[in-house]
Amino acid sequence: MARSKLLAFALATALALAPAQSNAGIIIIPPVVANGGASSAGAFSLAGCVLSLMIAAIDKGNKYKQELTTEEALTCGLLYWIREASRNR
Repeated sequence: MARSKLLAFALATALALAPAQSNAGIIIIPPVVANGGASSAGAFSLAGCVLSLMIAAIDKGNKYKQELTTEEALTCGLLYWIREASRNR
C-alpha cells in the first residue's frame, strides 16, 4: 500500500513539474494534405506485387521444392496460382 502511494506521489510530482502541459482530454488531429493519388497507388501496387510474389515463391518452395519460373515471377506470382488452380481440377 505504501509503495503504491509513493508511486502515485512520484507520478503526480513528475506531471506537476513537467515542462509541457499534459492535455489528456484533447485529441489533436493532424490536417490531411492531399498530394495526389498516383504516387501512393503506385507504391501500394508495387508492395502488393512484391507480397504476392513472396507468397507464391514460399508456397511453391514448400510444396514442390522448386523456384518460380520467369513467367510466374513476371506476373507477380499470379501465373503460379492460375496453374496451381488448374492442376487441382
